[in-house]
Amino acid sequence: MVKPMNFNEIKKQDKQQAKKHRNQILAQAKKKQTMLLKDSNDDSLRHRKNTPVVNTYKPDKKLKRDNKKLQKKLQSIQADQNSSQQNIMRLKMKVYNLKQENQTLRDTANGLESELKEATQSRTEDYNTKLELKKNNEGLNHQIGLLNKRNQSLRTGMRHLIKSSQNKQVQRLYADKEKLKKKMEQTKVHLSKLDQRNAELTEKLHQYHNYEIPGQGKGVHRATTQELINELFARIDETRVGEFLSLLPLFNKIDYFLKMGMSNTNTHLRKSELMKDNQQLYGYIRIEGDQLSFIALDGSVFPNPSVLGDKFELQEGEVYRGNYNLGTDKFVINKHYVAANYYRDIASDQVHGKKMSGKISANGFINQFIADHPDAKDILAGKNIEIVSWFKQVSYKRAFQPFGVNIDILDPNEKSGGLIYQRIENVDTDFAFILLEGSHHVNSQIYKDRPAANPDKIRILENASPRELLQMSYDHFKSQATRSLRN
Repeated sequence: MVKPMNFNEIKKQDKQQAKKHRNQILAQAKKKQTMLLKDSNDDSLRHRKNTPVVNTYKPDKKLKRDNKKLQKKLQSIQADQNSSQQNIMRLKMKVYNLKQENQTLRDTANGLESELKEATQSRTEDYNTKLELKKNNEGLNHQIGLLNKRNQSLRTGMRHLIKSSQNKQVQRLYADKEKLKKKMEQTKVHLSKLDQRNAELTEKLHQYHNYEIPGQGKGVHRATTQELINELFARIDETRVGEFLSLLPLFNKIDYFLKMGMSNTNTHLRKSELMKDNQQLYGYIRIEGDQLSFIALDGSVFPNPSVLGDKFELQEGEVYRGNYNLGTDKFVINKHYVAANYYRDIASDQVHGKKMSGKISANGFINQFIADHPDAKDILAGKNIEIVSWFKQVSYKRAFQPFGVNIDILDPNEKSGGLIYQRIENVDTDFAFILLEGSHHVNSQIYKDRPAANPDKIRILENASPRELLQMSYDHFKSQATRSLRN
């Protein structure tokens, strides 16, 4: 690049040159004047020798004129010098501007040259890319041609295959049609039976609404709870006990409400003025310190109850019935209701008589489930499932075992709530069901009141059939398998 001009320095140099030139001109003029003076003196001396003395005024006047001419000439020379200096300054300025323009042009030329190189390189790269794309396009066209030939070949083979398999398809469709026809006939028969069963149940419901309790003269729907209970006690005997098996869930609900009141007995006070003499109450035994107390369903507490005739010993948690003697302010127990195991054993005996018909029904629904879910065995095989319930244990096992499930039924009458909690929270347990109607309230409440490490694998239900539990298990593990495939 051109360095910027220092005008002060240029002016200083020009002044020095002008002063030097002026001194040279003055020295030359002075030298010339001295020589002229010397020549004039020499001429005057020679003239004096040859001529008489005359007036010297004229030579002095001529000298002055010459001196003035020299001064004018000097001034003219100085003016020319100043003009020359100004011209030099203008020329230097013009040279500087030209250098600046030249440098700008050079920079522009360099920039244009760089852009030209980049454009040339880019064009070369574009050309190479175009050649590569052309080669790829040719390769793809070749592959497309091969695929078209293969596709044509496959179409030809498919047409031959379709022609050869048409007869088989027609036969298969005909067989499916016969199966559907047969299934439709079976469905019609089943619907007819359901209609007949519905009519029977409707008639029974009508009879129930119009039934009058013997000796009471009132319908069942207007009878009190105690009157209905008394009617049931009047009907039950050893030969008809199987008809009362459906009351077992009612016993569990009673047990549930009894044990709910265990923690709230301090808030219930027996009001003697509301008690009737010989009033009959139901409840359970509780030990407080060394003293036994009878806890009625309404929460009333009767300390130190006695047993009529000492026919049995009182046990904590068992259900009893007794009467309150208003005169002595004592509660006398006259009936003990045995634990649910006894009823379960009776129910097992009743079910055993219908074992074969139950097997046929179970096999039918299992076959239908497999038909609806062909991958059920693959989904459920090897899974560890826990069910908390004291009833339908055989049915639950029968429903799950054909699918390779490791099924375990936890009986709340035999296992404590803490043990049940540990079993269903075990890392080896894949899925668990707690059926409230098939378990004591205390046991199921233990799980609800404690934080669950794996809440997604626990289902708390009022009740459910074996098919419903099987369907929920299949849906649960099927969803897990689907999520695993997506991840």
